[in-house]
Amino acid sequence: MHPAALVVYSAAALRQGLFPLLIIVVMPLLGGEFEARELVRAAAFAGAGLVIAGVSGYVRWSTTRWWIDEAAVHHHTGLLRRSETKVPLERIEGLDVHQGPLQRAFGVFAVDVQTGAGKKGGEVALPALAPEAVEDLRAARLGAVPVAAVEETGRSRRLTGRELAITALTAGQLGVLVPVVAALGQVVGQVGESEQEDAVRFLPQSVTAAVLVVVGLLALAWLLSIAGSVIAFGGFTLVRDQERLRVRRGLISRNEATVPVGRVRAVRVVEGLLRRPFGLCALTVEVTGYADEASAARTLFPVLRVRDVRAFLDEFLPEFADELVVERPPRRALRRYVLVPALVALALTIGGWLLLGPWSVIALVVSLYGWARWRDAGWHVADGRLAVRSLLIARTTVLAPARLRESHTVSQNPFQRRAQLATLAVAFGKSTTARIRHLEATDARSALRDPQPVQ
Repeated sequence: MHPAALVVYSAAALRQGLFPLLIIVVMPLLGGEFEARELVRAAAFAGAGLVIAGVSGYVRWSTTRWWIDEAAVHHHTGLLRRSETKVPLERIEGLDVHQGPLQRAFGVFAVDVQTGAGKKGGEVALPALAPEAVEDLRAARLGAVPVAAVEETGRSRRLTGRELAITALTAGQLGVLVPVVAALGQVVGQVGESEQEDAVRFLPQSVTAAVLVVVGLLALAWLLSIAGSVIAFGGFTLVRDQERLRVRRGLISRNEATVPVGRVRAVRVVEGLLRRPFGLCALTVEVTGYADEASAARTLFPVLRVRDVRAFLDEFLPEFADELVVERPPRRALRRYVLVPALVALALTIGGWLLLGPWSVIALVVSLYGWARWRDAGWHVADGRLAVRSLLIARTTVLAPARLRESHTVSQNPFQRRAQLATLAVAFGKSTTARIRHLEATDARSALRDPQPVQ
């Protein structure tokens, strides 16, 4: 392994012990007792952590070997518990190449060797390879084509600066606050009672202050979402190379993934809350072995006009191209979409009457949400292709050949049986299940019966 792997391994070990070190530094601050001896103790822990991480990185680097022969890629690692992995060259379906800040500093690349086994991160992970070694891997893989030649002959599309700005502004990933809140919860759990009592005085003491805090947190989440989208999708480029998709992305950590079209199971057209009013969507894919990867790694294209989806898929993934026109559930299913949200909202409103008061109109709002779910739900099967659309927060349409489904389930509760309705759920992988509720029971049962082959 390239010597830069020593630094990469050490940094990974240090990252694992970073949070406890932060706790040691933050606790004195919360208690107001940050003295010189506390600073010395924190520095001693930091020094010990650096030494342990360095030794761990050296041991891991010195005990790791990899090589290529005529038949396979070999990987050997471990001091006490030794592990040897052998990947036949003909089983290699892709090489995911990454270049984070550390790799860029040393002029090396991290490479994950992907096969059809579907293991997260690849069957063999090589964190620091010289450019020549990467080319050796590409040349050894059957059917390897130089990247430069692919970009000259293949179909490609690059995310423009304007599209990147739109992607960032409309991403709306409020989930970025979850790890922040979780980390604060761990900090509070580590401090003593006196420190917690001191921290309580910083909590909002009125409804207005609480609203301002919530608005501030949402604004912070939006700003973090913008920054995260720019970092994740800067330089995004999609190339169709015969039976492979090559995706490059990343502003700080540069990533290049190779996805065999044969491993793609479904395409998701996701119209987010901030994108739908502008007729925009993101395209993601369900790929065998990528279900546990970050969402950015499953992105086919970060932002696109909904009306352009069919033309885009015709160019890059014609195997999954289909119209987004779908048929709604029957009108008599409308009350079933509306009834449950309305009853739940009504129960919550009655239970919290003293707090909500006139705001019991929330039941009507949630009922409208049920109506919106019925209006946006839809499906069709034509020429062996399935399209299913549903609404939760974002409106999502799943497009896939019916023959690629992992399973499909038709279910009925007692009320559906009485009304001759049913729920259809079609699974295409670990993270993609196309589900539509309250279809005509006969349609749900016959929807995927002996589908015609894809033309």
